[in-house]
Amino acid sequence: MPSPAPEFLSGGEVLPERGWHMPPHSHQVHELIVILDGRMRLEIDGQTFDVEAGDLLLYRAGHVHKETSDDAAPVNTFFLVFKAPEPALEHFALQLRDTDGRVRQMAAWLVRDHQAGVAPERQTPLLRALLTETRRLCGTPVDPWLADLRRHLQRQLTGRVCLEDLARHCGMSKFALVRKYRRFSGTTPMRDLQRMRLNQARTLMLTTGLPVKAIAPAVGLGDEYQLSKLFRRHFRLSPREMRARLHRRRRS
Repeated sequence: MPSPAPEFLSGGEVLPERGWHMPPHSHQVHELIVILDGRMRLEIDGQTFDVEAGDLLLYRAGHVHKETSDDAAPVNTFFLVFKAPEPALEHFALQLRDTDGRVRQMAAWLVRDHQAGVAPERQTPLLRALLTETRRLCGTPVDPWLADLRRHLQRQLTGRVCLEDLARHCGMSKFALVRKYRRFSGTTPMRDLQRMRLNQARTLMLTTGLPVKAIAPAVGLGDEYQLSKLFRRHFRLSPREMRARLHRRRRS
């Protein structure tokens, strides 16, 4: 008899708050955590992890865990609650990096649609697509050097970043940095940084009511005109068109 397929139950968001923590607890169902911003300490199965933006965490049913937000950078997360047989999760040990921001995007849709009253059974196909993406991430491990540098870039999204600063951070010349980065990732550091900023801007577009003029500086993209230009180039939609499409999807 085939195993039951994964089933979406609910989703929500933990907003940044100094002093936020969850004492040791467990769930009867599985929970996927998507770290959007900030940092927190996780204690689970006798291990301690410091996690940050871009990390994905899987709390399996019955596993006791404790979460403590970093007061210097309060954590902001999405959480997805679902049922799934073990074979559907065997690829996911505990922690993954959402390298391309795809899981973050799908999680944003799931959370916002759930908050808008969309029935869980209508969201289950997207949850299954999200779990398929986590399987792809497990199959394409990222080089530790690249992962560390991407974490550094993620922390610099709102600031001014230049290639000289990155090269100094890595202790190598600009040209050596670009060659090594391209070898491991297929792109350059500055293009990857732009991709991260656009993914963050897209998440803010779809999960907050912030105007475009406020989102642009929040992700280090200057002004709303530059943001709109890059959105059209990368997503084939303006920010407002993307937001309008989401609203139509919720009403349908």
